Amino acid sequence: MTTSSSSSSSDPDSRLLLIMRHGKAESGSGQMDHERRLAELGEAQARLVGEYLESQHVLPARVLVSDAVRTVQTWEAAVSAMPGFEGTVTFHEDIYDGGVGDLLGLLREVGDEHRVVMVIGHEPTMAALISLLGGEDSDPGSIAQARIGMPTGGMGVLSGALDHWSDLGEDALTVHTVVRP
Repeated sequence: MTTSSSSSSSDPDSRLLLIMRHGKAESGSGQMDHERRLAELGEAQARLVGEYLESQHVLPARVLVSDAVRTVQTWEAAVSAMPGFEGTVTFHEDIYDGGVGDLLGLLREVGDEHRVVMVIGHEPTMAALISLLGGEDSDPGSIAQARIGMPTGGMGVLSGALDHWSDLGEDALTVHTVVRP
């Protein structure tokens, strides 16, 4: 597991957003894209991300997952490594077939009681969202990675002192790292 930066927010009132691309999927020849399953490597990547979050004592309170098979399986593998998880998980077609605007809309509707939110989706939307949200204090290497594209199983770690998720917008957060399992 590698990260491109180790900084984190010390502000207890900050919000933490975890933006993850699904793990490595099977090639999918002969099946619909939405139905593609994770490869063994993808399951391992997702478990590593879950182990990483558990080791950092970071458990999302709210999780938004694309309804595609490979993203659902990514979440299942990640949460299997987080025995203390007690948050709320929902599955969304908009994350599968929508763009950054659709995802921002979903995130802006998250209740303010949820300080740590995780999104699991697809490229290029995950990378574009990280790039859009990352302000000038962001780690340059992590922003560069997002601009190139998120690796399978990769997760951006962003935070900021937003009063409400509805305030989420361009340059609103700091990108601290991109975790690459």
